[in-house]
Amino acid sequence: MEATPRVPMLVLTGFLGAGKTTALNRVLAALRPGGRRIALLVNDLGRVNVDAALLAARGSDLIELSGGCVCCKVDLQDDLWRGIHDLVRRARPDHVVLETTGIAEPVALLDGLAQQDGLAAAGVVCVIDAEVGARVLASRDEARGQVQVADRVLLTKLDLASAEQALATRAAVRELGGAHGELASFPAGPQGDFELAQWMLETRAPGTRARPPVRRHGHGQLVAFSFACEQPLVEPALADVLGGVGPALLRAKGFVRLAGRGRVLVQRAGERTVFTDAPGETAAHGSELVLIGDGLDESALRRALWACTARG
Repeated sequence: MEATPRVPMLVLTGFLGAGKTTALNRVLAALRPGGRRIALLVNDLGRVNVDAALLAARGSDLIELSGGCVCCKVDLQDDLWRGIHDLVRRARPDHVVLETTGIAEPVALLDGLAQQDGLAAAGVVCVIDAEVGARVLASRDEARGQVQVADRVLLTKLDLASAEQALATRAAVRELGGAHGELASFPAGPQGDFELAQWMLETRAPGTRARPPVRRHGHGQLVAFSFACEQPLVEPALADVLGGVGPALLRAKGFVRLAGRGRVLVQRAGERTVFTDAPGETAAHGSELVLIGDGLDESALRRALWACTARG
């Protein structure tokens, strides 16, 4: 009797703000109707799962895992594997993709994946922001671990990076032995999206290099919390607060209601705060913002954000 084929599962990782969700949206956009069926699992920190909301408009089979990191919270790991098996039985996908939090340690997920019947490791793709990648890899253990376990590295934001920044990021990845020597990027547009999808969904055999050790002590002094507010926020004031935190604020993202503009998507990664139109019906009212950083003073930040409100 033939064995039941195992569904390949890809781990998509990368540090906070590297561009994982953007890359995954490009892949979903390139998939032809009636082609490969992709099941998505999106793990996010905080009460609101911003990445899942940005992907939901694609209409894919999707499971949200919010409120913690699946690599270090046992209850979320149980939810993860239970959710994947339920999704596989229901949707019968051709491929499963897990987008991790920006501070995940993929080696822990790979160890769990090896014990799952019906699933097969399809590789680890690590997304690296070419503009700030060298700095991030020099300062963050999580980012280094993500690169070390990856069989492919996707360089993003090359249009924002200087030649010096891009070269420094490449050198940092090479020094860590990441991607088995493979770095890739894909131009914007249908052809680039198609090539990205083919590359990302290609099943790669697990690497033979020694994996970085799994750390069992969480993520140091990183703080993640959600800010919710019904009153409109003033855009320049909000940008000033987020920028004023400095390098301690590693990531901010969410859907906010701006005075005089309506509901938008706000994202801060590195030194940039970007406001763009919110896709679809992401939420009914008010603002929901997730902030992640080193030793953040949650109470002080809440006070500062409340001080950004005004009449709509």
